[in-house]
Amino acid sequence: MNAASLAGLDDATVEVLAAASVERLLPDAASPYLLIAEHAGNLVPAPWHDLGLAVPYLGTHFAVDIGIDALTRRLSRTLRAPAVVAHYSRLFLDYNRPAGEWDFMRPDLGGIPVPGNLAVEAADARLRKRIAWAPVEQAIAETAAGRQALVSIHSFTPVMGGVRRDVDIGVLWREPSAFVTSVLKTIGAHGAEAGLRIGDNAPYDWRQAVGYTLNRHGLEQGRPCLYLEVRNDLLSDPETFELISQTLEASFATVAMSLWPKSAVAV
Repeated sequence: MNAASLAGLDDATVEVLAAASVERLLPDAASPYLLIAEHAGNLVPAPWHDLGLAVPYLGTHFAVDIGIDALTRRLSRTLRAPAVVAHYSRLFLDYNRPAGEWDFMRPDLGGIPVPGNLAVEAADARLRKRIAWAPVEQAIAETAAGRQALVSIHSFTPVMGGVRRDVDIGVLWREPSAFVTSVLKTIGAHGAEAGLRIGDNAPYDWRQAVGYTLNRHGLEQGRPCLYLEVRNDLLSDPETFELISQTLEASFATVAMSLWPKSAVAV
């Protein structure tokens, strides 16, 4: 988007676009958890014309964590937990990356250029932050207040770089805590019963990776936290989606009952 186009956006339009960027589910629920889905949506605000990409690209894992919108809504409903769900594609702006990282507004999809991100002007970047970053930041900060633990929910591809990943659900953590230990133990047990392979800092190791959301709202605030990664092809099939959902519901309900029984919800 060029400077001339930016000049045509008045404050009222910007505020409408900002309001559409994030959704809060059950914000007043008493659960100890806050669920966060930074990559749940694949929308690009209309003035950016899909960043110059053909529409099918916005349905790929480059643009959205496939299956995570539905999974987050299911877990929020069943666990009676508040959730923050971002609607704009991470290609427009990736909230889970620090602003200085190359993929905060990534210029390519594994070698395929993203025309709208090849030369992002300073005014464009500021506007994207106002529309897609600030509302998510505010929603997480406000909804996290008083929560015992944060869970950021993502999905991953079953194959990367020609190598099949041997994990179905990954629990990613940076600093050990009673919460992390309990989740790993509990989800390991429930996962084994369901025939699912559980990864401990796999398929990604958060200790070796960048994760803005939980650094900012979890670790820096002294809140226990973890990233949850689910293989996206499992979420695309109704039968395995149900299996994954039930496994996670039982696991997080058990953990809450063990650590924070007064605010736990039986599943």
